[in-house]
Amino acid sequence: MNTTRVAGWAGAFLLASSSALAQSPATAPVAATHTVVPATFPCQATTCDAEWWLPKGVSKPPVIVMAHGFGAHKDWGLLPFADRFVKAGFAVLRFDYRGFGKSGGQPRRVVDGQAHVKDWSSALDAVRARTDVDAQRVGIWGTSYSGGQVLVVGAQRPDIVKAVSAQVPFVSGLQSGLRFPLKYQPLAAWYGLRDLMRSDKEEPIYVPIIAKDAFSALICDECEEGYKKLVPPGQEAENKVAARIFMTLPWFTPANSAKNIQAPTLVMAAEKDGLIPIDGVRDMVKEIKRVDYVELPGADHFAPYTGPLFEQVVTRQTAFFRKHLMGL
Repeated sequence: MNTTRVAGWAGAFLLASSSALAQSPATAPVAATHTVVPATFPCQATTCDAEWWLPKGVSKPPVIVMAHGFGAHKDWGLLPFADRFVKAGFAVLRFDYRGFGKSGGQPRRVVDGQAHVKDWSSALDAVRARTDVDAQRVGIWGTSYSGGQVLVVGAQRPDIVKAVSAQVPFVSGLQSGLRFPLKYQPLAAWYGLRDLMRSDKEEPIYVPIIAKDAFSALICDECEEGYKKLVPPGQEAENKVAARIFMTLPWFTPANSAKNIQAPTLVMAAEKDGLIPIDGVRDMVKEIKRVDYVELPGADHFAPYTGPLFEQVVTRQTAFFRKHLMGL
């Protein structure tokens, strides 16, 4: 296992990472280096909404597949990452899970790790169906909740996944659940059980993803401010998820898949992560056969998306994909 702990001048960047959150570009710049093509692909009994970012002047480029984390859409803070990858010569497929954004599926806004893994697998099948990209050189990129999902997908789909990048990855529902405030646990159980009993034809009972000093699905010191900065203006109404997540999340444990991942894997974790205990990530990476582990000292869960730390993270991820998908 290769382990890196960012230090020196990079550590100074970390001290400013929280104040730099507002500096992140809301959208990727328009560039002549690539084209963006809207797309859909079949998934279970419906379709997932997606878009292809295709580099100009590159014949059959390798592919990086991306999806967001807990309750988020593909355009919530991921565009700067996709922009850097496509400028490096990769095709990028970004998609939304069933029930989110413009993807089909009912009920809406249900966060379900196992169901999302099926969507990832369908996205990989969609990559294989294209003739203008190289389906023999495919990497997957996930962050937070999807950072855990790509660990599972990497273990399940060694036939196509050749590189895995997991950013601040969710590794254990039980470990993260134990951080949920005790005072809100009865309310979470009440909402979760009621929602779990609803059929797929009924509208879920929703709870907010974040709420200032109040009950919500995500509660940590950095959660309210950090998550809110990912949501583009006009999409604030999407700040909700089906309450059944309180009942299902403890049983989703991506760390159990770590030992079965065959592809080279990059794990970038935040030392001061308020949602994902760093000790669980440290234990998990020991099980991955071919892993580069980077721990970001002083960083919280949302720091890698913006500011100087974003530059460090995306540069390392781009180099990782260039090495394992391009041989550079």
